[in-house]
Amino acid sequence: MSLKDLNGRLNSQPFLAGYTVSQEDAKTFAELFGSNVNVIQWAARMAAYFQAERDQILTPAAPKAAAAVAAPASSSKPAAADDDDDVDLFGEETEEDKAALEAKKKADAEKKKEKKVVIAKSSILIDIKPWDDTTDLKELAAKLHAIEKDGLIWGDHKFVAIAFGIKKLQQLIVIEDDKVSGDDLEEMITGFEDYVQSMDIVAWNKI
Repeated sequence: MSLKDLNGRLNSQPFLAGYTVSQEDAKTFAELFGSNVNVIQWAARMAAYFQAERDQILTPAAPKAAAAVAAPASSSKPAAADDDDDVDLFGEETEEDKAALEAKKKADAEKKKEKKVVIAKSSILIDIKPWDDTTDLKELAAKLHAIEKDGLIWGDHKFVAIAFGIKKLQQLIVIEDDKVSGDDLEEMITGFEDYVQSMDIVAWNKI
């Protein structure tokens, strides 16, 4: 499996087989890294950086201008009075000035187009526990998915048996980190007091 295919499968779920780790995850991990402990530790350290930070490291810093650049020598000799007559502070804009200004505007516009906006996102897996086996989890899932919020995408969900006939709702969510916080999610979900006893974040992965 290529890295591109692997990345596509992990786009909407935290593990290759879905919501929990499996033999397929362990096998693929071994194929990628084997027993190279140092490489694994290095990959973990690099993954701790945001993509925007890694991109910034890749971009070479602009060289600083040397401090010793020769500057025009100042002259203690006063400027001739005739020179002042040649300076027109209120002169009209020349064609060269207009052309230079237009060129600068065009260059600035091109730079803005080239800049890529990096949006930090997270994939979050949440366990939502009901009060008892009489709680309608399908109805709760429908109510949650009906919530619309900028930066929030409701993903897949499933019902997982706990014990004594009681099931929990396991919900996958994708958020934009700058727009939705963990507190927002908790307030949103636990707000359905008649359905929700508690909620736990099982996995929170940057994407």
